[in-house]
Amino acid sequence: MKIAVSSSGSDPDSEMDERLGRCPYFMILDTSTGKMEAIVNTAAESSSGAGTRAMQLLVDRGVEVIISGRIGPHASAMLGDSGMESVTGRSGKVGKVLEDFRRERGL
Repeated sequence: MKIAVSSSGSDPDSEMDERLGRCPYFMILDTSTGKMEAIVNTAAESSSGAGTRAMQLLVDRGVEVIISGRIGPHASAMLGDSGMESVTGRSGKVGKVLEDFRRERGL
């Protein structure tokens, strides 16, 4: 399973960014390999449609779960079509957010 977290930086000690579309990075954890990678959110500087562009970036990467502080209405609409699950209302360091999520889900 691939889990993405909206992030303010490119490492697990970075703070989670509450924004999906405008966060600078996504930290993606592949639970089957344990590999974590940071990707630049190329949608962040879009004049409009950042949320849907960010969602497409995650869909293209095979992400199955997105963890973010909040998800806007257009990005939310894409969730059903993509089959991606969203988890909102989290905060803290990216590594800790992922650790807590994995523990809650038994991953």
